[in-house]
Amino acid sequence: MRSGPTRVAVGLAALLSIGVIAAGCGSDVSTTSTASSTTSTSATDSVDQAVDSAVQSCSEAAQNLGGSTGTAVEAACKSVGSAFQQDLSSAGDDVDQAISEAAQSCKQTVNQLPAGEAQDALSSLCDAIDSAGS
Repeated sequence: MRSGPTRVAVGLAALLSIGVIAAGCGSDVSTTSTASSTTSTSATDSVDQAVDSAVQSCSEAAQNLGGSTGTAVEAACKSVGSAFQQDLSSAGDDVDQAISEAAQSCKQTVNQLPAGEAQDALSSLCDAIDSAGS
């Protein structure tokens, strides 16, 4: 059975909605020590830049898909990137753990997409998030 572009777009929109809702669910409580703040900030900035670049690449790949599928995948790229940045900013000293969890969450989202170019575009972003923790 073949899924049409509308079906794919609806599925991606649903995933995007779930991602946005999940990104809003989290603790606003953050504790960091002053001594490790400078080190964590520079490491976080480096990771943030790498993921920003990956989000841009993901968005470009989505635009190349065109149509409603491309629009939905582009929105998913940006949503995953925004959720990651939010998680990273609240990670405190647990940056590596936040990166690992974000990469795993991203990969679960990819597995829910139909196989093909849409999945490939978002997979590259997940790989960039995962490698940012290395």
